Amino acid sequence: MSDKVLIKELQLLLNEVSLLYVEDDIKLSNKATHFFEKLFSKVYQARNGKEGLELFLKHRPQIVVSDIEMPEVNGLEMAKQIRDVDKDVKIVITSAYDDKEYLLKTIDIGITGYMVKPIPINNITQILYKIGQELQDTKNKEIFNDYLYKIFNNQDNLILMLEGEHVVLVNDVTLDFFGLNDLSEFRDKFKDFGSLLLPHDTFLYEYENIKYLDELKENQGKLYNVKIRKKEGKLHHLLLKIVSIPDEENIFILSLHDITQLNLLPLFDNKSDDYEKALKDKKNILNLLEAARESEAKINIHNYYKGLTITHEAVVTAIFGHKVVLKTVYIQQKAVEFENRVILTSEFFPYDIESTDIKLIDFQTQKIEITNPRIMMSTPTKRKYITLTPDLDHTVTLLYNEHKFETEISVVNVSINSMRLSLSFLPAGFKTDDVVNISVAFNEDKEHLIIDTQAKIFKIFELKDSYEVVLKLDDNKNVEKLLIDYIAKRQMKLIREFKGLQYEI
Repeated sequence: MSDKVLIKELQLLLNEVSLLYVEDDIKLSNKATHFFEKLFSKVYQARNGKEGLELFLKHRPQIVVSDIEMPEVNGLEMAKQIRDVDKDVKIVITSAYDDKEYLLKTIDIGITGYMVKPIPINNITQILYKIGQELQDTKNKEIFNDYLYKIFNNQDNLILMLEGEHVVLVNDVTLDFFGLNDLSEFRDKFKDFGSLLLPHDTFLYEYENIKYLDELKENQGKLYNVKIRKKEGKLHHLLLKIVSIPDEENIFILSLHDITQLNLLPLFDNKSDDYEKALKDKKNILNLLEAARESEAKINIHNYYKGLTITHEAVVTAIFGHKVVLKTVYIQQKAVEFENRVILTSEFFPYDIESTDIKLIDFQTQKIEITNPRIMMSTPTKRKYITLTPDLDHTVTLLYNEHKFETEISVVNVSINSMRLSLSFLPAGFKTDDVVNISVAFNEDKEHLIIDTQAKIFKIFELKDSYEVVLKLDDNKNVEKLLIDYIAKRQMKLIREFKGLQYEI
């Protein structure tokens, strides 16, 4: 960088900065001051350390340039006293001697720069340029931190900063929530944040081996339901999320979104008197989805293509009356189109939510519109084993009370420990817990697989024109191995088959 360019850069960097110049050589002081005045907004001249300290205390310049050897108070002593007052001020020491003892003393004081006189113009401009950049960086950080604090303090959510378990910062919304005036009052009233979390079924609070902060740190970004008592004593339902501060090992930000007005607490507590009523209230389910939308909770859509699980993330984008608008990927939309059903799951939900009332699937905008969502007390997403629809090319033989049952029978779905059968009618006396013998011949891609085992009748469903029967297969390692192999091959075939749906219009 040329001297002219550097001077222009310095003028931009230092035009709002003031400087104190301390030099007992009047001729040198006037010459240097004339140069400094081209760069700085204000330059203060002093003839010795005592005068320099007085001017510094009065005007508080950001930069001090001082000689060492001066009458009354020397430059190093003045610098030490200035440093005691302001640890951030930039101090440059000049000396006619390249003295190592002086140099070591400046290091102890924390001097920014040390120059030997006579000082070439290039040397002083280089040092001032470095200092100017440091001051600009500091100013930018202050502006940024001030901006962050304004964001922090103007959130609608309760925001707290923790260092370990200790609360070190709270926003005004938090203070107002608890009816407090400042952080000091907060610390006096509450031992730590964990003491605020009240017990509630499925909520986060400290009990047995559960430490709230350990749980949060291990699951950053996850939403937790918490219950906290507000200033007037009323219990409030909030959604809690934690994030760590980059490069700060033990500092965290807690964000709490108050959803008390949605009246969802009974949904999360099966001991509540209002629990059964809350489960059936459609408004509660819509409120739950609205809370998920507001808090940007992670949601998954599940579908089952002939038993094959299709799952992708989704977001709730809008709720209009009883209509819920979801957005998900194209392949999941195809699964919804095939099954005409959605199952919504989230760590935030107390139960899975289902809708079979699909109003719209818009592949261009990736939107799905549903109505009449309902809570699922039992859901296939919680199945222990994969359950698939077999190929149509199979035959079933059923023995009941040592008699072959002569009727049309087919396998609706199969897992490694159960089968669901469809029958046109039931034999006399057929009931749950009875034992049957079943033999199934699967013909998958010209491969023949025969399953022959005893089973117990687990459930019987009467449909309009037929019956469905769920059989619990006996423990049999050989049969289990055969079924694992069959289900694995069947699953791969269904994956290829489903992928082919993506290209259908």
